[in-house]
Amino acid sequence: MSAVAVITGLSRFAALMLLTAAAGCATAPASGSREEPVTFPGTDVSLTGILFTPADAPRAGRRPAVVLMHGCSGMLDSRGRLPTGRREWAEQFARWGHVALHVDSFAPRGLGSLCDLKDRPAESFPWTARTADAYAALDLLAARADVDPQRVFVLGWSHGGSTVMGVVRPEAPGRRESGPRFKAAIAFYPGCAGPLRLKGYRTSMPLLILHGEDDDWVPAAPCVALAQKLTAADSPFQVKTVAYPGARHGFDSIRTPVRLVPNVHNPLSQTGRGAWVGGHEPSRLKAVDEVKRFVDSQQRRGRPAAADGSKS
Repeated sequence: MSAVAVITGLSRFAALMLLTAAAGCATAPASGSREEPVTFPGTDVSLTGILFTPADAPRAGRRPAVVLMHGCSGMLDSRGRLPTGRREWAEQFARWGHVALHVDSFAPRGLGSLCDLKDRPAESFPWTARTADAYAALDLLAARADVDPQRVFVLGWSHGGSTVMGVVRPEAPGRRESGPRFKAAIAFYPGCAGPLRLKGYRTSMPLLILHGEDDDWVPAAPCVALAQKLTAADSPFQVKTVAYPGARHGFDSIRTPVRLVPNVHNPLSQTGRGAWVGGHEPSRLKAVDEVKRFVDSQQRRGRPAAADGSKS
């Protein structure tokens, strides 16, 4: 199969302004971006994250921004660091002139990696707690003097990609009619079987889904079908799914050979365990280009729209 592309409150604000002003000291790594830890209020817990800003941010005025949502293993690796691929995405957005915020949904709630768990705690669910986390991060970014609140995107991987599939819904937890709205959304290898089965699933913003055709953990086919379904339903928002031949789960990883991860919970496996995971450099590079085109095209459009397609 060849690659498939289917078109289809005031108190919180005040707290965010204080937290933004009092955030930890920024560092400027070799990449040229500035990096700092942040803490900000969520709906049930104080959330943490890592904020990346372009090195020329003090001279640039208001910028676009992106909220980044991690997968089932958590934001940090076993050494307490951002995985190389995730750091590269944040720095890539900074090179494009964006403020980028990696959000940690797990550590503030005392959670570790959930990838091996069949039954996962409710406070980790993509369409409830984590969706609200994304909107809390949006509040933080929209309150910053260096961010244009009308040009904030959301991007997630795997479990975080499934979170994005919840974030885009008009009824998403944390989304307020009077609050800031995401400009558009990007989901890397999310689960689309649930949204595809759900009667009345719709989006409140443009959505780009990037997947691997050979993903044996979270299949791409439901995402392709979902884009087709929304197109047929005449959705007011663009939904595009791109599936890359030869790409597995985590295809945008850097210097990570494909390997069998034996213990992850996988209902598609005959044993209920195990999936092939790893990078696919040709697909990663194509995905970087696809994301750049999508982000640029959305920024040329007007302000974020309401769920019915009208301008807010």
